[in-house]
Amino acid sequence: MSTTVAASVSMRAIVVTRGTPTRRGVASRATFRRGDSLATRQARPHAGAWRRGIRNVDHVGEPSRLAARAGLFSPFRVEVPDAIDESPDDIIRKKKDTGKKLRLRIDGVWYDCTGWARAHPGGALFITLMDGCDATDVFYALHSYGPNGDDTAARRLAMLPTCLGPDEEPDEQFGSSEDKNSSGVPTAYGTLPDTGVHSNDNLPGDANPAFATLRKKFDDEGWFRRDPLKEAAVLGTTLGLYAIGWFLANSHPILAACSIGLGMQQAGWLAHDYIHGRGKWCSMMRGFGSLTNGFSTEWWQHKHNMHHSFTNIDGRDGDIKLEPLYFLQSPEVTGRPDNPGFRRWQHWYGYPLYAFTYVLWRRHSLASAIQRKDKKELALLAVHYGWLFGCLPLSVAISSVLLGGFLVGALVTATHQTEEIMFEQAGEFVDIQFRSTREADVDGLERWLWGGMDTQLVHHLFPTMPRYRHHAARPIIQRWAAEHGYDFRISTAKEIIEKNWTHLKEMAGVKIPAHI
Repeated sequence: MSTTVAASVSMRAIVVTRGTPTRRGVASRATFRRGDSLATRQARPHAGAWRRGIRNVDHVGEPSRLAARAGLFSPFRVEVPDAIDESPDDIIRKKKDTGKKLRLRIDGVWYDCTGWARAHPGGALFITLMDGCDATDVFYALHSYGPNGDDTAARRLAMLPTCLGPDEEPDEQFGSSEDKNSSGVPTAYGTLPDTGVHSNDNLPGDANPAFATLRKKFDDEGWFRRDPLKEAAVLGTTLGLYAIGWFLANSHPILAACSIGLGMQQAGWLAHDYIHGRGKWCSMMRGFGSLTNGFSTEWWQHKHNMHHSFTNIDGRDGDIKLEPLYFLQSPEVTGRPDNPGFRRWQHWYGYPLYAFTYVLWRRHSLASAIQRKDKKELALLAVHYGWLFGCLPLSVAISSVLLGGFLVGALVTATHQTEEIMFEQAGEFVDIQFRSTREADVDGLERWLWGGMDTQLVHHLFPTMPRYRHHAARPIIQRWAAEHGYDFRISTAKEIIEKNWTHLKEMAGVKIPAHI
């Protein structure tokens, strides 16, 4: 696929609002709310494409023996559907053995991904979850193309074999007709009604031309381009904090820990930018997080792509499955084990415990790199730990990791955890981002500390856009949202933190029947 063609391909999605009439029609979904009991959830119809359980795995393709346990490390593992105890490898193998296809649709074309799923840079899990579904929105959200990025994904896509859709092969139907949109295509976010408004005669019900136009506007105007001076400033500031802390480590350990801790927080934001970004510069800097913070790029990318693709969808987004230390929903709603001994105090210990965010991420990063025998990543991790424990006093090293983890954990969770948490059928990609994300209205030093997390909605809609362009893009997206009936949520940082604390307190006081 040429650069020109790749750049001109439109992003397609159906906008589904929360049951309110729009010019596109009325959304009718069996979505579950926080207040629903487990019995209510079980009584409601499920979408066939989503009627699956979840188990924890330590890495893609290897289910844990403790599948049913909601545990301390569950939010930091990759999750895999287990309706019949299948891992992505099991699903792919069964498809091949039975002569069936693992397929998904992008821009109206069905692609056979059976032989390629394991090579997917984002992991085979995502491909298996999207089997039989339209993946257009997610594809363009997480990849870039044309002169403002890297068209590798588009070129790889063009090389995949095409195939018939499941509705054209009766022996490979996916669920019932109720699990499909108006064109007969199952959707990864739930059942979509036929609104009668079709942007393309060949693809009824699948396009959101307004959002495609917005994306094209940003692309044409260069919003996805990297600014060398701003990139240098952000990188220089981050490395400078490390250097100052290292210099002060022996003479002023407290100041050193503060400096390196801030550096680790900023390095986390910067590594996040590099992994999302496209182009030669971001590709070269992909290992930055491994070198500065001891994070596995591959582990983090797989985990984070699930968060972006299925934001706040229970059972898909590991960032909201935090039991037994944090209960964002009542155990009666989730059906997962309760731990009242922890839950009753969670609003008190909740924020201090965020200090261990980096400790857990490092643990899983090491486990992932060792399991995959990733020599390059292991070498970067070795350099990092050699510096951390070989060049710094132990007290400075540990304090820095805890401070950096707290500053990241307390902010990165704030913009999603009190927003809508969805179950089963949820809506479409763009709709889900607006319903699950809140922005923070901050300035000055506070904005620097947030490191782009204050513009979470802008980031979730356009993940490959550099964060230093987010604030300029925000008013454009706000106007677009108002014109198309979306609720652009934004609050001050104080209001967001208070809202998170209040929600943890409310969940701490929930009374659960003895049989749950």
